[in-house]
Amino acid sequence: MAKPYIVRDKYFQRAKQMNLRARSAFKLEEIQKKFKLIKAGDVVADLGAAPGSWSQMLSQWVEKGRVLALDLQEIEPLAKNVAIYQMDITDQKAIESIGIQNMDGCANGRVDGVVADLAPKTTGQHDVDAYHSAELNHAVLDFCEQYLKKNGYLITKIFQGQEFQEVVSRAKKLFKKVKCFKPPACRDRSRETYIIGQGSKK
Repeated sequence: MAKPYIVRDKYFQRAKQMNLRARSAFKLEEIQKKFKLIKAGDVVADLGAAPGSWSQMLSQWVEKGRVLALDLQEIEPLAKNVAIYQMDITDQKAIESIGIQNMDGCANGRVDGVVADLAPKTTGQHDVDAYHSAELNHAVLDFCEQYLKKNGYLITKIFQGQEFQEVVSRAKKLFKKVKCFKPPACRDRSRETYIIGQGSKK
C-alpha cells in the first residue's frame, strides 16, 4: 500500500519554525552537507527560485557573495545579498536582454554555481511530467554553458523518466564529475532526484 501523503511533516514544521519559505530548503542543506559545493564569497544563480527558500539558505552560506534569484513568478524581497529578477529562465533572449554581466556581482558575466529546484506544472501522468522536467533541465544546462565559470558547480532537480539518462549524459559532457543524489528530505513517494555537477569544463 502506498504511503499516505502527509504535507505537515517534520520538515514542514522545521521550515515554519525557522521562517523558511518552503521545506525544500532542507533538500539543499542536505546536498550541501554531503558535497560542500557552496562557499563564502560565491556568486550563485538560483533558477526557478520562487518562493525563495533556496535563496534564503544560499544567502547565509555565500555571506559577502551574491545570490541571483530568477523566476517567472514574483518573489518577495529576501536578504541584502539576494538580487531578484523576474524572468523565464527558459527564454534565452530574456536573459540576454538584461545581460548577466549587469546583474549584481557578475562584472565578468559568469557565476560560481548554478542551482535549480525547478519542477514543471504536474499533470499526474509520470511520463509527461518527466519529459517536461527534462526540458527544464536542458534549459538549466544551456544556462550553465553560457554563464557558469570554469570549475563551477551545478545542483538541479529532475524527475526520473525516459529522458533522465539523456540529461545525465549531457551533464557529464559539461562537468568533470557528475553524481545523482536523493536527499532524505525528499518525500519517499517522490520520483525526484538531484544531479550534482562538479568542475565545469568550460
